[in-house]
Amino acid sequence: MFVSAASPGVSIAGEPPPKKKKLFAPDPSPLLLLPDEIVVNCLARVPRCYFPAISLVSRTLRRLIASPEIYIERSVLRRNEHVLYVVLRSHATETPRWYSLNPKPLENEPESTGINHRLVPIPSFPSIPCWGMSIVSIDSEIYVIGGCINDELVSTVLVVECPFNTFRFLPSMKQARGCAATGIIDGKLYVIGGCSPLSSNWVEAFDLKTHTWESVTGLYNVKVYEKTIRSFVVGGNVYIMDRKNSFVYDPKQGRLGSDRLVDTQWSVGSCVIDDKLYTFGEKNKIFMFDPIARVWCYVKGLEELPEKPDGSRMANRGGKLVILYNMKKYNTEIRCTEIELEWRGGEVWGTILVSYLAVSLKDPCTIVQSLAVTI
Repeated sequence: MFVSAASPGVSIAGEPPPKKKKLFAPDPSPLLLLPDEIVVNCLARVPRCYFPAISLVSRTLRRLIASPEIYIERSVLRRNEHVLYVVLRSHATETPRWYSLNPKPLENEPESTGINHRLVPIPSFPSIPCWGMSIVSIDSEIYVIGGCINDELVSTVLVVECPFNTFRFLPSMKQARGCAATGIIDGKLYVIGGCSPLSSNWVEAFDLKTHTWESVTGLYNVKVYEKTIRSFVVGGNVYIMDRKNSFVYDPKQGRLGSDRLVDTQWSVGSCVIDDKLYTFGEKNKIFMFDPIARVWCYVKGLEELPEKPDGSRMANRGGKLVILYNMKKYNTEIRCTEIELEWRGGEVWGTILVSYLAVSLKDPCTIVQSLAVTI
């Protein structure tokens, strides 16, 4: 009788049939045999860019990476990282969307030790007003204050907890606001303007310990537009820019006055690093203002910077100056340049550390805000 070579239980040339291979479950990682507190201590020492890959290993590691304990441990070990968050608003939908600048190990380049940075969308972050919101960071949290929803100003304050991609609401302000100035001084969050200057709640302060709002009265001997454009805090004062002029608010004295010197160079998209204001000048120049010494100076060594397109923004990322350029008009191509600053003989110099394409989108977008938090 003829038997096919493919028949089961029969071998070719009289050889015994092949044995079936037994499938064995892989041995668990030795790390998982340790107590959770030791695993957390180990994971806290690993750069965050490796967390997505580690979370795929097991449910236990995924749970520990998402736990509050690992961020507490990173703080104790001083392994915190400065993460840049960016809000982009689509021209088509007028909807603001959150992105974070994520460092990722370069793939398929075994000889490279570099890091590939990309702006990555965060769909789990909450939606925010289409315009008029004031955004400020406190440690690892981002506060979104006021804004306009359905053509109405709101008094809500949203807090985004960046390590866990969660959010909560604070008690609402007494006054609805849009385009208000903000500043954190001595444990209080000051919110200024963004409403009628005649309002008794034109200045409010939120105590970060007691979680209560209070109206702040004072002497306002200058005229400020209802909507402000930019603000920053240096030396216990809040500096404010409106459509025409710049002002300084002293919360201890409750006094608001004009500041013509800071007004001479201050532009939209600036940021503060080590109590100094950095801002865009003409073409590719960067200027620095020292509010204590009351002087402006030109940041040297940055001749290779590209000419600033409209809508560019700056951010303080762990003491380094980060500039986001939107290089395209009819779509979005955001390039990121990171600059290290240092003093040489009484002059401030900048050194370009890295420059790269952070994101490319088909739809045109505006950079609404860029700021860094510590995670």
